[in-house]
Amino acid sequence: MKVSELVLTDEHDTISPDTSLVEATKKLLSLPRGVLIILDGDNVPKGVLADAQILRAVAEGLDCNGETCGSHMNTDIMAVGLDTDVSEIVSEMNARKPHAVVAVDGNGAFAGYFSPNDYREALSN
Repeated sequence: MKVSELVLTDEHDTISPDTSLVEATKKLLSLPRGVLIILDGDNVPKGVLADAQILRAVAEGLDCNGETCGSHMNTDIMAVGLDTDVSEIVSEMNARKPHAVVAVDGNGAFAGYFSPNDYREALSN
């Protein structure tokens, strides 16, 4: 099974690195168990933001209106091509344990998010 055969358009939303943590929080609240993928101006994935990063900023007493996603994103992401076989991804994910796996097209532009549910689906096939 190829990455392109999975549904990679759910369980996430995208934002830019200069988006405030308050705006990111509003988006996350509409995504139960979802994540935000941080994209640069060329649509290239740069990081991921989940509730843990926002909670950390709140716990540190930071002004989340002034703090940006780019300052708090986790950059431990693994990019895979749409034509990659899922079995290759699973073994690399198990070895590397990245914070997020994203699919990219031939130009490196974001094409989708390989979620934990996608991982379970890949293992069952």
